[in-house]
Amino acid sequence: MKNFIEYIETSCADLKDNHMAYLYKKKILDEMTDRANEITHAGLKDEKVLADLIANEYPDLKGNFAKFEKEEKKRRLSKLLKVILPIGGLIFFILMFVAYFSISNSTGAWGKTWLIIVGGIFAMIIFYTSFGIKKLCHMRRIFHPIARVLIAGCVMLFTVFMFLFWLIMIPELVFWPILPGGIMLALVCDLVFAFATRQKFRTISLFVYMPIMATMLYIILAAYNIIGWLTGWPIIPLGLVLDLIFILSIVAGNMKYFMYKQEVED
Repeated sequence: MKNFIEYIETSCADLKDNHMAYLYKKKILDEMTDRANEITHAGLKDEKVLADLIANEYPDLKGNFAKFEKEEKKRRLSKLLKVILPIGGLIFFILMFVAYFSISNSTGAWGKTWLIIVGGIFAMIIFYTSFGIKKLCHMRRIFHPIARVLIAGCVMLFTVFMFLFWLIMIPELVFWPILPGGIMLALVCDLVFAFATRQKFRTISLFVYMPIMATMLYIILAAYNIIGWLTGWPIIPLGLVLDLIFILSIVAGNMKYFMYKQEVED
């Protein structure tokens, strides 16, 4: 063990002497000791050979410290969040009801202030679901479809709240196009996730979503009189035209690759 300590101290001499460096050195020493016991039980008794052998397994202690520090901070943050999130959620829940009753009593607008409760609950659901989505993203691909469904669900929750807010607070304006807008946004978010994580059939999803998003866009623009209901309908087949353009570009790319491969083989 003395040889291990000397090797660790020499290799990490330039590291700042703090608690993180202490944890790192202790971790390396424990690993080296366990490895030494393992090799000793296998029959090697020469301490110098044993020390050199194990030291060769840790050639860059100083360089690996940054990785250890990053992982340790991430572990501590994860541990802290496990404590803070439940407590923070409870505090937020209490403050939400305090705000609801305070504003309702002071304004008398009980028919509108219930949006505080709905918005708070939706915000909590979206906030905590985001952690589940992040965890699913780092898991195997088989769990990614669940993350896609949760993302779409969060977008639609936000859309529903905006719909209710507009309906209650600004009823004189057209509010129902928020719903097709939410559907469009959910599809866009799903496509971004699919391409960012390189999901299978992501291109097929793009082809399916394109006409749907074109239809939603037509409804939104027509509802706000930006285009006419009778004259703006070409936006819908435009989605199919874009699909056709994408398909042709993919086919052209594959043909170029096939022709190049044939030339190389010839």
